[in-house]
Amino acid sequence: MHQYHIQSTTVKAERLRQNATAQNFPELLENVPSLYATSSTGNYGDATVNMRGFKQENVAVLLNGIPISGVTSGSMYWSNWMGLSDATWAVQIQKGISRTMLSDNAVGGSINIVTASATEKPHTELGYYGSDYGINKGYLSYSSGHLPHGWAVNFTLSYVGGSAQPECSDVKTFSYMVNVSKIFHSGHTLLFTALGAPERHDQRNTKLSKEEIDRYGRSYNKNWGVRDGQGFSLSQNNYFKPYFTLQHLMNKGRFKMNNAVYVAIADGGGRWNESQDNSIASYLKDGHIDWASMLADNTSWSGASTLSPADGIAAQNIITDYQAGHTQAGLILQGDFQLTPCWTLSTGGNYQYYGTWEREQITDLLGADFWYENYAVKSLAGLAGRNPILHEGDYVRTRNGRDTHHGTLYASAAYEDERFNANLGISWMMSRHRRWDTYNYIGDACLSDWASGHGWSIKGGFLWKIDWHHSLYINGAWYDRLPYAGAYFASGNNEITPNVRNEKNALGEIGWRWATENTGVQVTAYMAKWMDKTLTSNKYRQLDAGEVRYMITGLDALHQGIELSAYHHFNSRFSLSAFANFANWEWQNDVEATVYDSYSNVALGQINVYADGLHVGDAPQTQLGAEADCKMPGGFYARLGWKMNVRMYADFEPSKRTNSSDRSDSYRIPTYHLLNGTVGWTGPFSRDMELNLFITCRNITDAVYIERGTDGAAHDLATFRGFWGLERNFTFGARLSF
Repeated sequence: MHQYHIQSTTVKAERLRQNATAQNFPELLENVPSLYATSSTGNYGDATVNMRGFKQENVAVLLNGIPISGVTSGSMYWSNWMGLSDATWAVQIQKGISRTMLSDNAVGGSINIVTASATEKPHTELGYYGSDYGINKGYLSYSSGHLPHGWAVNFTLSYVGGSAQPECSDVKTFSYMVNVSKIFHSGHTLLFTALGAPERHDQRNTKLSKEEIDRYGRSYNKNWGVRDGQGFSLSQNNYFKPYFTLQHLMNKGRFKMNNAVYVAIADGGGRWNESQDNSIASYLKDGHIDWASMLADNTSWSGASTLSPADGIAAQNIITDYQAGHTQAGLILQGDFQLTPCWTLSTGGNYQYYGTWEREQITDLLGADFWYENYAVKSLAGLAGRNPILHEGDYVRTRNGRDTHHGTLYASAAYEDERFNANLGISWMMSRHRRWDTYNYIGDACLSDWASGHGWSIKGGFLWKIDWHHSLYINGAWYDRLPYAGAYFASGNNEITPNVRNEKNALGEIGWRWATENTGVQVTAYMAKWMDKTLTSNKYRQLDAGEVRYMITGLDALHQGIELSAYHHFNSRFSLSAFANFANWEWQNDVEATVYDSYSNVALGQINVYADGLHVGDAPQTQLGAEADCKMPGGFYARLGWKMNVRMYADFEPSKRTNSSDRSDSYRIPTYHLLNGTVGWTGPFSRDMELNLFITCRNITDAVYIERGTDGAAHDLATFRGFWGLERNFTFGARLSF
């Protein structure tokens, strides 16, 4: 897809290694216009990426060209890929129109992670990173070089342990990546990759107020307290998603193929809780959970001895393990045929199966004898002969899953000569979804009917190389895209949502690039019109009092902006780069939403949602940044980076915009500046060995700023809830390669 290369950004391994200290993977992708990547909550393992104002679910993530984003919701849990930075050769960032024809849900853009393969000669590297707040990371990588008979092996092992900056945020993860390749003389290559990261980390899930930050500090976490003399978090995640791919590459001169089979089997869970009355989170003392008071009340609340006296004391609160997993498997076939020296025809397809399951298991009755599961109220099937008296090991509230079959076919044609580059492609996709639920249904009713849909896309572009230095390009696309699987079962039960509509995306961009041997400037103007957008509430978020589940359809939004980037190499030792984006992202209309009861999932009716003219939240609409890179004599180097985020509006729940007289934007987060720097030294350690020592300081000025958050009723700081950026922190490390 040649016409897209000119405005894509590739972050090479050297750059990743210089930043890969104790950060989450997305945070390594700094200084890219219109990209906003943060740790979200401050925890190691929890991260989020926005592109051109679109959230993570509209940013496709690929691994070696294979889509790995969830097909049911577009979600990307970066904790599943901890340690991947040490096994990455490059990251290809494509904003807007995706280069791949296999991921048309990528409205914001795409991120393709290219894993490292064997080097030409044997190579081994050891590394250690540490932080001043407690994260420690070590890794070992080895490449066999080119072995006899076309074989090569490459692997990376890493371990992360310790505590992140927020209180009670321990992490423990082991990561691995193994890559084995075999080159055949007949023009075929097989490449097998296996990777995974079994992990466990505490989480900071509850957003904070300005008052709480002022009182307890930016590292404050209200999700934990002291229980039996030790810190005990109310939120903890553990997950393991081993991922296997086998790729087949063929080069027969004018005919090339890139095929793959892949499978991932994920399993894990997270510490959760259920409540009959006062929730665990309501027991606060000095800003933290008062476990002693909660445990005392858990056996003495009003229903403790009256729900079922014969069975003992009923629990007011319980700790559970919210377990979830999925099987993801697929097949990709792609071929390129060079018709003439200038014309190339490409075609291919992708089939993917995605089967999910989830259930919630009681792990701790907190001193009580049983938990009373009120099936009569919480289950659509009612009691149905089930025993509501449950004990540790039994399942509560949810036990369901979904099967999805998704397929894409595409064809494209490309023309390229010394001056011009043009490409046009069209794709067709279909999906089928079926849900099962053994909590809300009994017998044959546990399986829903199949819900299905299909869509299509067309995308193309044109590049004109005016001379050796100047280029002009224009790209455009139309997506008649399928909504994610959740839209077909918006109620959270087996009832298929009526009148599900495809979403429409019209994308366009035009740009100019000027480059010489030492200097480059690039300007891109873009527009993305989103029509018939579907929004559903996050089923994993525990609702506050009075909140409901919802589904909103028919929303329109317009994202438009200008992106600039420039660099200049003054000499071989010193260079400067800068970037900026100026954007305006707004919702375009008022719509209706369907609301559902939070327990029974029965539709309660329609509400009006007034969003017309409101700015899209959750990412800065204006960004400025610059970086200086200096290589000094003796192997020393230094890098200093600055960025400023401006015009960032708090995220908001559209279902709460029901007052027609309230047309105020969500809370506008104050502008903030960040200054980060790295100094290091690289030199010989001994014969055939090289040592790299470095130290990185993030937030050098110790700026107080807000990274993300949710709007409040008054659209001001007092009612805003979110996460503040972390204090000044240092990471240091050493790498030994030979």
